[in-house]
Amino acid sequence: MIEEDYYPIVRKWLEKEGYYCGGFIEDSKGKPIYFQNKGTKRLKIDVAGVKNHGTKALDEIEVVAVEVKDVASIQYRDIQDAYAYSQYAHKCYLATTGSIDEEDKHEAHCLGVGLLRINGNKVKEILSPKLNTPIQARMLQFLNVLEVCQCPICQTFFETYQYKSEKYKSFYSVTRPRYFDIARDHPDVDMFLQSELRKLPECRLNLEK
Repeated sequence: MIEEDYYPIVRKWLEKEGYYCGGFIEDSKGKPIYFQNKGTKRLKIDVAGVKNHGTKALDEIEVVAVEVKDVASIQYRDIQDAYAYSQYAHKCYLATTGSIDEEDKHEAHCLGVGLLRINGNKVKEILSPKLNTPIQARMLQFLNVLEVCQCPICQTFFETYQYKSEKYKSFYSVTRPRYFDIARDHPDVDMFLQSELRKLPECRLNLEK
């Protein structure tokens, strides 16, 4: 397996932890777009997820970012690579197929980086990450890459995508992510089951560039 083959395994673990990692928006071929190998010119993140643990009146978004390494044993440089994600994310992990010793744990703890051990199709958290305060402008820039934006008026978060029928792409459909409210308002609905998501009401707003 190549390193990218482990991205879906890590993504599914994040989803079990309550994070949304893409998939609701599809590309032109109908293939789900996941938050894998996404980022800016400055930095790309292997696997990312978002979670809203706020209220109806106020969104409190949490971004998690994971660096994936398919190595026999991790190096301090690998931990630093994961720590670099802290400018975009509240929580940073290093996920590895290799061994993790006590020195690795100590070095990761000092930087606030969590450690995940990948074993086949399973992922186990070895060390919990520290909650960071990312650089707001860079976090919003990264979220924009994920097709997520923050309304400057109400401060809530929306998913964005361009109308396929709009030739000049001058309008965006800004859609309130249903998975932000499902766990709280619809506990009986599977937040990752697309057929169920589409049955729920959504908030739409058209903005002109």
